[in-house]
Amino acid sequence: MRFFYGDKNILRALEEAQFWKHQESEHTDVIMEVAPDLEDEYVTRLEEYKEIFNATEARIVQYMETAVNCHNIMSPEMTQDIVNIINLAIRQSQVFVDFLGVLLRDSEAVKNNPAAVVVINHIRRESEYFIGIVTAFLSASCTQQNGMYNNMRYSR
Repeated sequence: MRFFYGDKNILRALEEAQFWKHQESEHTDVIMEVAPDLEDEYVTRLEEYKEIFNATEARIVQYMETAVNCHNIMSPEMTQDIVNIINLAIRQSQVFVDFLGVLLRDSEAVKNNPAAVVVINHIRRESEYFIGIVTAFLSASCTQQNGMYNNMRYSR
């Protein structure tokens, strides 16, 4: 993600969050396909993550549509709401990354499937990329001395 969008950086971060929630939703399906004998408890968790990611993506899309309808002129409250949904997306991704670590460590179906190990590690790295890039953006935005982001509350 590039940082030269000026006062539209927050919207770019929102787009990035939307893209990654969609990706993570698809990744739950990929994991179940690559590990067809995955234990039921992990299948259930993956299905739950898919629902969560889809719901978060839908909320993000609503914010994106609202921003377009407002011609990208946002109130401080809307800006804070956008930061909050981005923070939620980051936290979800971190929990998902942690779960993928558990899957790699504890699932016999995964441990006995070299292709699944490679795919899950790749998925984990992609989610970590999202966490890193958007966290860096929010951290930089929140420490600006001037501009619309200097009062945003960022939490990780």
